[in-house]
Amino acid sequence: ELVAELDRRGVDTLVDGAHAPGMVPVDLDSLGAAYWTGNGHKWLCGPKGSAVLWVRADRRERIHPLVVSHGANEPATDRSRFRVEFDWTGTSDPTAYLALPAAIALLGASGADDGGWLAVMAANHALALTGRDRIASALGVEPPAPDSMLGSMAALPIPCLRDDAEAEALRAQLEREDGIQVPIGGWPVRAARTADDPEQVLIRISAQLYNEAADYDRLAEALGRRLRRT
Repeated sequence: ELVAELDRRGVDTLVDGAHAPGMVPVDLDSLGAAYWTGNGHKWLCGPKGSAVLWVRADRRERIHPLVVSHGANEPATDRSRFRVEFDWTGTSDPTAYLALPAAIALLGASGADDGGWLAVMAANHALALTGRDRIASALGVEPPAPDSMLGSMAALPIPCLRDDAEAEALRAQLEREDGIQVPIGGWPVRAARTADDPEQVLIRISAQLYNEAADYDRLAEALGRRLRRT
């Protein structure tokens, strides 16, 4: 609805769908945005550096690579000008892009018995909700967003932490001493703030096929133990 209304007003939309591929269903034709980009190294578990840039057909003549290579004057007619310019931009390593289809097939097959990628997304969503509820209970907070607004991640406030330094100290302790990697940081992020200190500190959990409910129990226990000391 937002894209359609902006388009009606003559405003092009660029959607930063970094986490979308593999976490939620994506239908670019229905979305109708002028530009859309998403990462392949997150929920698709592809190599770092693999990503997607999609440009609506009526905008492709305006878009060119930052690095102009031989495709700019390539006379080939078997592909669109957009493809000719972007498909090969000189000396680069295409390994990440070439490996992405294999990553998509591998993870999709893991949910084949129950519906392929849709089953993978549903399982990750359910596990994220389980993890969120267990962490929320440990922190003594209410989930700030309804289930329907979550994919395979969930953020929760840590009320007793006040600034970036405290957030980083806890994150580092969990990683170094408990063997748990989880993002903890101030919100809004520094680049979006009008003051030095954040409004609150958030912890963000994720759920993927290699996770299990016990992982979030470990995190909940570690948080309870460490935050009782503060």
